[in-house]
Amino acid sequence: MFTQKQLEIFRTVMATRSVSGAANRLNLSQPSVSRILADLERAFGAPLFQRRSKGVLPTPEAEAFLEEVERSFAALTKLSEVAAQITRGERGVLSFATITAASLELVPATLARMRVAEKNISVAWQIKSSNWVIDIARSGTLRTGFANLLHMPMGMHILHEDSAPHMCWLPRDHALARKTGPLVMEDLAPYPLVGLLGQVSDEFTLRNIGANSGAPLGAETSIAALTMARACGIIPIVDIFTAHFWVGEHGGIARLIADLPYYRYATFEPLDGRASLIDRTFQQIFIEEQTRIKAWADTQ
Repeated sequence: MFTQKQLEIFRTVMATRSVSGAANRLNLSQPSVSRILADLERAFGAPLFQRRSKGVLPTPEAEAFLEEVERSFAALTKLSEVAAQITRGERGVLSFATITAASLELVPATLARMRVAEKNISVAWQIKSSNWVIDIARSGTLRTGFANLLHMPMGMHILHEDSAPHMCWLPRDHALARKTGPLVMEDLAPYPLVGLLGQVSDEFTLRNIGANSGAPLGAETSIAALTMARACGIIPIVDIFTAHFWVGEHGGIARLIADLPYYRYATFEPLDGRASLIDRTFQQIFIEEQTRIKAWADTQ
């Protein structure tokens, strides 16, 4: 096995064609260079240089060996560059899963701020249901999860949690759009509604809210509720993240609904805490984006 020092001295002797010249360049004594070079030749198993009164002459074996040594040093240089990129957060793997609500704006804005397209960052992003995201995060097969939660999951480290009222989206010419501040469910009672399956749709049915309460409409995701509402001329009840995206893309007005159960969400990771620098950067910016949209919702 050759040492790094032996190979470095070999390259320098090949470049200078002189043991003393290599010693001067490497700031070593000439006897040290001669000894290390002799050790290298014994390990190599054949002479690498012919000694002359002035300098040395590489053997054909040395010329052939130099080609492989240079390849090895090029690989080591590349490894050093890769290590520097990793420590700067410019190279690595980013693995996370979110629900649809985060896919429209939160994640794209986060990845844009990280400039992943300009860096050597591999992104593995899965969009699944809340239960699936929780289960897969608990298993440790991804580094970050984001989901809508009724109860905080066990077996994970919660990085950020918050809640916000649900919102309804309205065309600007809608009668309810002229109201200011949050709405209540009674404001929505005369209109056909589509809400998220579960808490929202159940609450409307229980309290007989909406012109279509006898035949309620429900959707698994907020973006599905908005799409259905636009096609059918009804009022959708959605989460704040999807509402913010939809207003930005399609205009209209978003209003908080004060007396519906709150939309609770969290960002979390496995308990093992093996997140990389890239994971930590993603998590920080991702939470900042959530806070930005929550601040917007509070003003509606």
